[in-house]
Amino acid sequence: MLLYALYLPVWAFSQNRLLVPGIVNYKKSDYAGGSRTWDIRQDSKGILYFANDEGLVTFNGVRWGLFPLPNKSILRSIYIDGDDRVFVGGQGDFGYFAPGRGNQLRYVSLKDKIPKPYSSFADVWHIAAWGRSLFFQATDRIFELSDNNIRVHPAPEFWQYIGLAGKRLLAQDRNLGLLELKNGRWVPLKTDAGLIHNMEIASIIPNGENRFLVTTIDNNAYILQNDTISKMNIPGRQELYTPSQSRISPLEFVSATMTEGCLIKDFNNHTVQRVSQREGLQNNKVSCVFVDRDKNIWAAVNNGIDFIHYNSAIKHIRINNDDELGAYATRMFNNELYIATTNGVFSATPARVTGELNLFTGDFSLIRNSDQGEARSLDVANNELLLAHNNGIYILQNHTFQPVYTGNGAWTFLPTSSIDPVQNLLVGTYTGLNLLNYNGAGFISKGALQGNHDSYRFLAMDNNGEIWASHPYRGVYRFRVSPDNKTYISRLFTNKDGLPAVINNFVFKIKNRIVFATTKGVYEFDPVKSRFIPSALLTPVFKQMELRYMNEDAEGNIWFCGPGTVGVACYSQKRNNGLPEIIFFPELTGRIMQRFENIYPYNNENIFIGAESGMIHLNFRKYVSSNPGITVLLNQVKTMGKTDSLVFGGYFHRNAQGHFQQSTNEIPKLPATFNAFHFEYSTPVFGMQTNIEYSYQLEGYDKKWADWSGKTEKDYTNLPDGEYTFKIKARDNLKHESEMVRYSFVIRPPWYKTLWAKLLYILLAGLFVYLLIKWQKRKLQQQQYKFEAEQKRLKYIHQLETEKNEKEIIKLQNEMLAQEIQLKKKELANTSMHLAGNTEILVKIKEELKKLNSNSEEDVKRITGLLKDVEKNNANWNQFAAHFDELNDGFLKKLKTRYPHLSATDLKLCAYLRLNLSSKEIAQLLNISVRGVEISRYRLRKKLGLQKEQLLGDFLNAI
Repeated sequence: MLLYALYLPVWAFSQNRLLVPGIVNYKKSDYAGGSRTWDIRQDSKGILYFANDEGLVTFNGVRWGLFPLPNKSILRSIYIDGDDRVFVGGQGDFGYFAPGRGNQLRYVSLKDKIPKPYSSFADVWHIAAWGRSLFFQATDRIFELSDNNIRVHPAPEFWQYIGLAGKRLLAQDRNLGLLELKNGRWVPLKTDAGLIHNMEIASIIPNGENRFLVTTIDNNAYILQNDTISKMNIPGRQELYTPSQSRISPLEFVSATMTEGCLIKDFNNHTVQRVSQREGLQNNKVSCVFVDRDKNIWAAVNNGIDFIHYNSAIKHIRINNDDELGAYATRMFNNELYIATTNGVFSATPARVTGELNLFTGDFSLIRNSDQGEARSLDVANNELLLAHNNGIYILQNHTFQPVYTGNGAWTFLPTSSIDPVQNLLVGTYTGLNLLNYNGAGFISKGALQGNHDSYRFLAMDNNGEIWASHPYRGVYRFRVSPDNKTYISRLFTNKDGLPAVINNFVFKIKNRIVFATTKGVYEFDPVKSRFIPSALLTPVFKQMELRYMNEDAEGNIWFCGPGTVGVACYSQKRNNGLPEIIFFPELTGRIMQRFENIYPYNNENIFIGAESGMIHLNFRKYVSSNPGITVLLNQVKTMGKTDSLVFGGYFHRNAQGHFQQSTNEIPKLPATFNAFHFEYSTPVFGMQTNIEYSYQLEGYDKKWADWSGKTEKDYTNLPDGEYTFKIKARDNLKHESEMVRYSFVIRPPWYKTLWAKLLYILLAGLFVYLLIKWQKRKLQQQQYKFEAEQKRLKYIHQLETEKNEKEIIKLQNEMLAQEIQLKKKELANTSMHLAGNTEILVKIKEELKKLNSNSEEDVKRITGLLKDVEKNNANWNQFAAHFDELNDGFLKKLKTRYPHLSATDLKLCAYLRLNLSSKEIAQLLNISVRGVEISRYRLRKKLGLQKEQLLGDFLNAI
């Protein structure tokens, strides 16, 4: 259908808006698609869809997706209906993508509904909805889908376009021109039939009530009003290939070109801005453009897709067409904008100075005498514009900077009084302080002041007239200038005087007081303590934030810079605690002029921020008033295990209330092995992803919401069985918060926690109890047997121990008896000795009796004494007998009882024999001879009636 011709431009765009929107480039490798994109659309959730060579490409702000058609053909066209079904037209097929199993996009082909004679066709170039019908336009026929049936509209010659003009459905035939569908028939419009023949319509754009702009692919434009179409007269129209257009606002639309990138035009078809490769596009070959719901532009370029943040409150100013110059300072002076750069000062005259400045590239020019060095700062005093330059100090006169003095580089200016006209200006230079004096005609140099020589880039004067200067690497100086303004004395303050550190201290005048931006917040000087202390006014605002630059605007807001960051303490928007709202600008992170930060808040709609490349323009009023309508999307839910499984593909079905939410029957019930989950989420706020933070909570697991974070995914592992709901919400840096999205799922209990398992557990428990009781009984019996055996054993052991004890007792008793016997034996031995003594006495008596020859009284007395001694010895025998019986169990008594006829001598002999005395010992004791003992033994045997073979000693021991 489209025979692309390359129209080379033969003219240059004389003017182009200076405020260039930010551009984000996506290469085809980012979305894994083909080199060409043919159509772009956006659904109600904000997800973008691209008709690409490789199929349907999707983008949710963070991640891309690719969904090929079943026949792998090129996708040419897209239409999205009210239920977010994505209708697509490809080669030889058309249908729609909708949520299917697993809430993933699934393709449903409508080809089977086409009448068989018409089922073979080529590309479907356009799709339009009209009433309850959808129309799919191929070159030789149009398919009308209505009530699930398809009707075919053959081409009169060659269908080139179909689209809506308000409530009217129009189609273009190459021969008949524009036709309108009425009562099922295509009726030509009442117009010049040959006006747009051989011209292919690219788009029809609303342009007022019943008025439409009809654009063609060859950069022509027509006005369609009612049934009349007329060609627009465009002076200087060039032959450009313009295959696609999209409406931005009632005043502007964007046109794609194949050689000049994107052209922003008004509805008179005049180009007001060009966005091309020079401004940041990947290339100038744009095949399709689309304006999203936030009024930003998507451009399908060759081998890529570009996002143009056209409606952003932040834009970029290119100061010089050839070089990317860094910006040190900005001033509006006499309705002109001046920017001091790394090589001179440039100026431009805005088309208007109220509202957002309207600037064009042709307006900027270099001010003479300002180049050949760095222009450090600009200031206005006594209605004169002064420049602190690397080469000295200059004043603007007749659009030329005239030198006041040269030779020494200057940083900044400081008026010595707040009364106009200013009489004296102190100049912080590379080597000290200089003085400028106003003589009524202008400022003249009074030369350098005598004092401490150092580089003074930051100067401020307090209410006592003392000058404060900060050096980023040495500390803070306090100056006192002499009354004649010729000398100054200085004192250097360092961390010994209360500053957090020696380095990175910067002095500014904020809220009519001298403050010091440090590495740990804002400090002030306490003259009573002569020390630096945290600012009582600003510490509650900035806390211990590291700051390097501060500037107060006309409304009292404090603009500040940290290391690579930009923000504002907005006193016009206070929080509940009465403190100003802190607003950061994440879009500017890393883009500002490092170490030479500068912000010029001209008004709320024009904030100029120095950048390393050009100047950043911020429309603060637009920034804080815009509400992009934050929407959070849950893109994927995966279960992680041996193999990952996608359980949610990011597409909810629309419910009866019109909301895209999870229904009860969509809640997955997963096995217990799926207990690890991966969640991915995003916000389709394109170009502002750095501004977005997310907070989540897994209901049923997390006790509270997570802290806000920029992460777009979350993992959970080792979740127990139960019911869970993952909740996610998003907010931007202005605290605009999205509605919460919920996703519920159930982790089933493992098999050992199921009802059947519990019944089995009950049965097993019962069986276990039964077996346990039985086992306990058996064990009890065994224990009883063991107890009885143990008792027997213990009894036996006790018996043995008792016997042993008895034996021990007997042994002890025997030992005692042996001792007693031994003692008795000693006594018996003594007795025997006495008996022996008796024998001796008797012998003596006999001898004495033999000597007795007279009856003298002395002899009688002597004999009588001897007899008494015998009686005593006889008493010893009785004692002996008694002891002997005790030792021998009444031996003598028993012997007397059994053998009463035994004499005392026989008893003595028996006793001595029982004592195992020898015959000689017995003979001595009995006072007889040994032979007499033998005779006595013989006689004793006779008396006892012993047999010959029976021994006398054994007999006596047995008694």
